[in-house]
Amino acid sequence: MAGIMHSRWLGAVTAGLLVLTFSAAPVCADAPFDPVRAAREAKEMYARAKAAWPDYYDAGRAPRHTRRAMIEAAALVNHDRRNEGIALLERHLREHPDQEHDLLHLHLAQDLSDAGRTAEARDHYRRAAELEPRLDRAWFGLADSAYDLQEYAVAADAFERGYAASFEHAPQVLFFAASAWMLADEPARAIPLFERLTGDDFAAAMPPGATPPEPDIKWTRGFLAAANQLEKPELAGRAVAKLMALRPADPEVWYLQYQFDAARRDFDAAVVSLRVVGYLRPLSPVEEKQLADLLMVAGASNLASEHYERSLGPEASTVEVERLASALVTAHETGKALQVLRAALESNQDTRLWSLLGDVHYLRQEFADALEAFRRVAAAGDETGRAWLMEGYCALELGLKSEALDLLAKAASFPEQQDLAQRLIQRALRLQDG
Repeated sequence: MAGIMHSRWLGAVTAGLLVLTFSAAPVCADAPFDPVRAAREAKEMYARAKAAWPDYYDAGRAPRHTRRAMIEAAALVNHDRRNEGIALLERHLREHPDQEHDLLHLHLAQDLSDAGRTAEARDHYRRAAELEPRLDRAWFGLADSAYDLQEYAVAADAFERGYAASFEHAPQVLFFAASAWMLADEPARAIPLFERLTGDDFAAAMPPGATPPEPDIKWTRGFLAAANQLEKPELAGRAVAKLMALRPADPEVWYLQYQFDAARRDFDAAVVSLRVVGYLRPLSPVEEKQLADLLMVAGASNLASEHYERSLGPEASTVEVERLASALVTAHETGKALQVLRAALESNQDTRLWSLLGDVHYLRQEFADALEAFRRVAAAGDETGRAWLMEGYCALELGLKSEALDLLAKAASFPEQQDLAQRLIQRALRLQDG
C-alpha cells in the first residue's frame, strides 16, 4: 500500500507545487508607463509657459473697451485684488455681449484658474478656443483645467488641438495628449499619436522651423502600454526595434525589449533580454523575481531558484517564499526548500507555509515531520479538509491506524476530500482486518 499510495500522492503534491509555480509566471508584462506622471509634467509645462506670457498678450486685437477692461482687471490682480478683477471682467461680458472676445475669455479663464475656480476656468478657456481656434494658449489652458477635473478625454483633445495651433509644435505635447487618452481609457486614440512620435517620418512631417525631436524612451513605453491594453503588443514592435538600434547599450531599452517579448509570450526571448539587463546593471528584487518566473516557464528551475532567492527581501511575503520553495522542489532541492520554509516560519506563521512544509516533508517520505506540519494547519482552522486528509495518510504511513481512521473520518466530512478519504478508510480497515 505504501508504495502505491506514495506514488499517487507524489504526483498530486508535485502537480500542486507546479500549479503554484506556473501561476506566478508572467502572462503579459505591463510597460512601466505612468500616464498620471505624464499629465503632471504637462501641467508643469503649462505653468511655466503661463508665467512667461505677458499679462495683456496681443491685446491690440481686442476692441478698445474690451482692452481697457482687461488692463483694469490686470491692475487689480497685480494689487492682490484678484476677485475684484474677475468680477470686473465678468461684468464686462454681461453688459457688453457684443464685445465678446477670445482674449477676454482667456484672461478671465487664467484668473479663475489662479483663484481655484477650475470648472469656470475650463468653460472660458473653451469659449476662447471656440472664438479663435488658432489660440494655442486657450487649448493648453483647457487641457490643464480639464485634467484637474479628471475630464481626460477633453484634455487629450485639447492637447491635440493646441499642438496643431502652436508654432513650436513641441513633440511632448503629443505625448501629453496620448497620455491623457490613456487616462481616459481610450488607448486606441493614443496609438496614432505614439506612432507619430516614434515613426521615421515624424521629422519630415514637421512644419518648417520646427525642431525634430530626440527619441524619448517614454514615448515607446507609452506605445507598448497602449498596445498591451488593446492586446496587440506587435503594434509597438517597430518602435521598440528602432529604439534598440539607436541605444543598444542602454539597460532600460533592453528592459523595454523584455517587456515587449513577454507581452508577445515569447518567454525564451524575454529571458535573454532580461539577462542582458542584468549584465548592464544590477537587477532589482522585482526584476530578479520576473526573471525567475520566466526561467520556471522555460523549465530552468535550478536557475529560477537562484533568482527567486536573490529577490527575497527581509520582509518577504508568503507568496514570494512559496515561489522560491516551489522552484527548489521542482529542481529536486528539497533540503534547501525546507531551510527556506523554516527560516520564513520563524517570523511568519502563515498556514500556507506550514502546508507547503508538510508537502515537502511528505515528498521526502518524512512522514512524522509532515504529520506535525499538517497538524499546525488543521489546528488553525483548515476550511478545505486537506490538512486532515494529509494527517490521516501520514498516520497510516507511520502505522498509527486508529489515529488515521479518526483523522480520515474528519476529512470525509469535507465535500472536496470525501471520495478519497472514504477510499483510504476502506483500505485502512481492510489492512486492520488483515
